[in-house]
Amino acid sequence: MPSLLQIAPTLASYFGVHLVSPARPLEEILRFAYSLYPVPHTVVLVVIDSLDIELYTELSHELTTLHRLATGGRGRGGGRGRGLLLTCDTVSNHTTPAIASILTGLEPESHAIFTSDDVGRSDKKSILELMEEEGKHTGAVIETRGASPLFGRVSHVYGVDDQEDIVAYDRMIKEHTISILRREPSVMLLFAHLRTIDRFAHRGWDLHRAAYITDRNVSEIAESVAEREGLLLICGDHRAHRREAMAMGLKLRQMGKVPLIVSAPASCSAIT
Repeated sequence: MPSLLQIAPTLASYFGVHLVSPARPLEEILRFAYSLYPVPHTVVLVVIDSLDIELYTELSHELTTLHRLATGGRGRGGGRGRGLLLTCDTVSNHTTPAIASILTGLEPESHAIFTSDDVGRSDKKSILELMEEEGKHTGAVIETRGASPLFGRVSHVYGVDDQEDIVAYDRMIKEHTISILRREPSVMLLFAHLRTIDRFAHRGWDLHRAAYITDRNVSEIAESVAEREGLLLICGDHRAHRREAMAMGLKLRQMGKVPLIVSAPASCSAIT
């Protein structure tokens, strides 16, 4: 079974960057990428907080863009992209260490990043920073506390302040992500983190609405990736923290499984 630990080694292999990780690159993704772009193009990595494989399946009617990207289905204007879907093992049930593992290829015990404050203290470098050291520009659009340590280490960093209105928060994440894609032609790898599903799950709110909102944001990002003729990777980070499950005393002791979508969105592929 593939693991989220393999994302960073896969990106490092694609871009020709040295990264130390016990995990091996995912050859299926590399074959997919090189078949389309032998010379590496822009890659956008979007982590959707709490999107586990169960929610990906359960909310398929709302996550139409994600499912079409995974299958290479047709979108607006008849454009047809190419897609790939993998199911990956998670490495943590908490967001910060999970994302750190996605970006470093290391287990939480190795990267020691468990809170946003740890990002600035850890001596383990993410794929974003390693690419920067080799002259390949990268970017990140994330919550302000996690973004702050990246200033001066990553070319394009946008921090969005946490707020109660998570829909507005994710809208800003989406807008900054699209802005970088359209205004910064040198960026090779761009990371963004969407949180609406996670917040709705914690509060016991309507997950169908959260999925629809998230899907619209992904649709617009996918359109911008298509304009760049780039690759789009989308994955969850951990099992969904559903309020009803927690209320029943069901603790998240075991790791879960999340979708990993790899897509080359077609021009005009946004779903309406």
